[in-house]
Parts: sequence; C-alpha cells; structure tokens
Amino acid sequence: MGKMQEKIYNSLPYPFKFVLLNIKAFQNSKQRYTKEFDTFLKEYVDLWNADTSRINTYQRNKLVLLLSEAFQYSDWYSEKMNKLGITIKDIEENPYNVLQKMPILTKSERKTNPQLIVNKNRDTDGVGYTSGTSGAPTINYLDKESINRSFALWRRFHKAIGLETKRVKQVRFSGRLIVKPDSKKPPFWVYNYFENQLLMSTYHLTDDNLGNYVKKLNRFKPILLDGYPSAIYIISRFINKNNLTLNFTPKAIAVTAETLYDYQRLEIEKAFNCHVYNQYASSEGSPFITECTQGNLHLNIDSGVFEFVNNKGEKAKAGEVAQLVVTSFTNLKTPLIRYNIEDTVLLSEEGKTCSCGCVMPMIEKLTGREDDILWTKEKGYVGRMDTAYKGLEGIVKSQIIQESPGEIIVNLIADQNFDDQMKEKLVYNMQDRLGQSINYQINIVEDIPLGPNGKFDAVKRNFAIEI
Repeated sequence: MGKMQEKIYNSLPYPFKFVLLNIKAFQNSKQRYTKEFDTFLKEYVDLWNADTSRINTYQRNKLVLLLSEAFQYSDWYSEKMNKLGITIKDIEENPYNVLQKMPILTKSERKTNPQLIVNKNRDTDGVGYTSGTSGAPTINYLDKESINRSFALWRRFHKAIGLETKRVKQVRFSGRLIVKPDSKKPPFWVYNYFENQLLMSTYHLTDDNLGNYVKKLNRFKPILLDGYPSAIYIISRFINKNNLTLNFTPKAIAVTAETLYDYQRLEIEKAFNCHVYNQYASSEGSPFITECTQGNLHLNIDSGVFEFVNNKGEKAKAGEVAQLVVTSFTNLKTPLIRYNIEDTVLLSEEGKTCSCGCVMPMIEKLTGREDDILWTKEKGYVGRMDTAYKGLEGIVKSQIIQESPGEIIVNLIADQNFDDQMKEKLVYNMQDRLGQSINYQINIVEDIPLGPNGKFDAVKRNFAIEI
C-alpha cells in the first residue's frame, strides 16, 4: 500500500476499511492461489519427505535455471559472469562451481540497482517493498511464478506442522496499519474474508486495550496465530499475569519477521497451550527456514542455496554463529545470487538428525540481524542477549541499545516487581555477557516505539562493526 493510499485508507470509517481491505484481499487471492500454485504446492509437499538424492537433484536443476536466466536476461549478473569468463556450458556442467565464482551481492547494491538486477525475460506481476529496517525500503519486482512459489512454500510449512493448506482460520499480527494509529477504542482489527484471517494491529497493544484483544480472540477462536513474536508475547504476558482463561486452543503459533527469544516462546506457549513454530523468509525472496514438529529448524534447500560465513570471512564451522549468504529460487524476477542478507544463524553441531521425516539440513537457531550482534573489546561479538533477562521479574518490555563499544543503554517498561534488586541483577547479567568496563544506563520508560513496519527492535547497535 502506497503512502497516499494508506493516508486515504486511514481516514475512512471502519466499514469502508473492511470493504477496501477485502477488495485487495480478493485481488491477492486471485493472484496467489492459482492452478500453478496447486502444482507448486504438491511439488514442495512431496519434496519435504523426499530422500537426499532427489532433493539435491532438484536443487541442482533449479540452480542451473536461475544462473542461466541471470546470465541471459539480467544486466547486472551477465556483466559479472562475462568478466569472470563464465559460459552457459559452465553453468550446465557445474552450477555450484559457477556459484562460488560469483561475487557476493550486498544490501546497498541490491537497493540501488534493482533495474539492472531484474530478469528482463519475466513479466512484472507484482511490486513490493521490504520493511526497510535501515529506514530506506527496497523495491522488489515479482513475477507470477515467484508469487505462487513463495506462497506454496509458506503453505507447505503449514502442512508440515499439521495445518490445512488453504483458509486456515487465523489471526495475524504484522506491521500493517489496518486502523488509525491514534485509535483509542476497538476494533483494533479487520477481518480478511478471503483468507479467513483476522488482521490485528500491533500498534495498539497497550494495557488499556489488551483486554479487548483477548475478548476478540476468544470470540474468533483461531486455529493459527501468525506474525511478530513481540506482539504475541505482549498479549501472552497479559493473559498469564492476569490469570485469564482462553476458551480455545490453537493448533499452532507461527512467528516470523523478528528474532524469537526463548523467554518469548515460554510465555506464549504458557498462555496459548500450544507449540510456537519459528520460520524465516524475507520479502526480498530469501529461501525458507522452517521449524518442524520436533522443534528443529530445517533449511528448505529446495527453495535456494545457503552459505554460512563466520566473523573471519571464512566458511563457518558446526556450532558457530554465521552470517547468511543466500541464493534464492523464490524470486525469479529479481534474482538473489550469493546475497548477503545481513541475518545470522547458529549452526548445529555435526551429526544432528531429525525424526520428523524431513532429511533437509538443520541449523540450531535463528539469531537475528547483524544489528542484533553487539561488540565489546572485552567479550568480542555477542548475540542472543535474551539470556540476560533470566531470573528477572517485572520487565514488561525491554530494548538494548549499544551506542558505542563502551556504552549500553537499556530501556525498560517495568511494573512494580522491578525493584533495585532486579536492576542490580540486570546490570550483573549484562556485565557477565558484555564486560565489566562498559557504562550501563538503565532507563525506566513508559513506551518503546516500534521500528519500521511495526517491528520491535529488542537489540540495536548504532555503530558499524566488521562481521
């Protein structure tokens, strides 16, 4: 939705919002759920439980197609390949060797050169934008096949965790402005009839409003809750703190777009009495990483090729935190080949296997964006700061900001249980993880603003480091 459209939408009375949103939902459904979608979904569902040989063959064939089209129809990639002396024959004979010769595509290059990167042989059937965590969204051109394949992979994930593949009754929390940001009274949601989906605002999750959210959830009784973990966590904490009773139990909660922290998972699972499944993709078209019924994160290698680089710029080893470099099969109009997506993961130890039936490789954790990685002289690179809150009480919401290597600011929304003892323990935990020589500033605040597109930044580093 463009800025002008968004402004007009926000100025309309609620019934008109419902009508306009559902007109758009109808158009999206017609575009996403076609006969081709059904074909792709069957293809991906079959691959989920296929043997390693078949999956590897599929990946190789898709890589040949991607590199061949980029060579022939993308000005950006054809220039790179020609300079490297790469030919179509090279691609067909050894696509993985060709891939390793290609330079890594950076975020800034992707952002400033979309017209050169696009595949000119494919129609533009959709135009979107990334959420712009850096403050400047990136334009994203899509063709029909890319749209259908992305949604088929998403539905494959649903099927793998025991859900139906179409029209699952669901609640979604995302950064969309579905009601006015300054609204004081419900509804803070709009129903999407065509996807059987209740879209709930992430901009109105205040103490005064949370009771209304819970009442609506009890009336709607979703099978699936989906979206930002920070938003679902806030509601979960309210439910648990007030000993509220839900009259439904969802089959699954699937979170995405933000880092899922262990304390959030525990709180959400306690409130809703069901498993929280983590997933990773991106609006730019990254290959998928999805959690299975055994709680393991599988690289969906039928959606792309994953490379892992450690902080020395070398191929990461088992057990290391690694930077993701991705080559994607899910956006054929705007190809991503060896793209530094600036997200990090913790690699599994060698030899780990899963009993869910899927043989696709696994990682241990999704650790977040590069901006989530802190750095101090004493401790070096530090991720997963959620462990600093273990054993603490009274913290409603918190944000860690590192302004410089020697300065940490922690902004807290706290209740009466957060006292001087808890503050001392928090500082102690921070010192244990980041070092003794840091200046720690703990601020009790009334609100912590959401980041771009309604996402919550639990950790922010405001200076550059070499990762």
